[in-house]
Amino acid sequence: MSTELIDNSGDVKAAFNAALNRALEKIGLKAEGYAILKVPVAEGTLKQSITHKVEGDEVYVGSDLFYAPYVELGTGVFAGKGDGWWVYVKGATASSIAAHGKRYTEEKARQVVAILKSKGLDAHMTQGRKPTHFLRDAALNHAQEYGEILRQELENA
Repeated sequence: MSTELIDNSGDVKAAFNAALNRALEKIGLKAEGYAILKVPVAEGTLKQSITHKVEGDEVYVGSDLFYAPYVELGTGVFAGKGDGWWVYVKGATASSIAAHGKRYTEEKARQVVAILKSKGLDAHMTQGRKPTHFLRDAALNHAQEYGEILRQELENA
């Protein structure tokens, strides 16, 4: 009687890696979809910019737009960035506003806005923007579903 050992470990590893990659791609696509649904604007550049990327055994979902973190995390008091109100003029550039970033009490901000509006400017006041957490929620609220996708792909490898 003779015994022959056949090493299939390379094939098993390749099948595992292929299944893992398929799972991560599916998870990335699902997470993109959930993030897009939560973006607060019905149409727009931010929704169109959300994508995913698989690197090794990880998947990343996000946007490369400079303002995406401000939508995700909020601004001003909502992002833990100080207190007070600030005033902005629609259409103005940062360099054209002498008090860029200056904080006011609510009463003083109302006065500044009234003065600017009396000069015909489209002035507004804000404490910042509340966070939307479209990416965080896409990841955390669907973790069980992502785990199931991974399980199914590995079982079928």
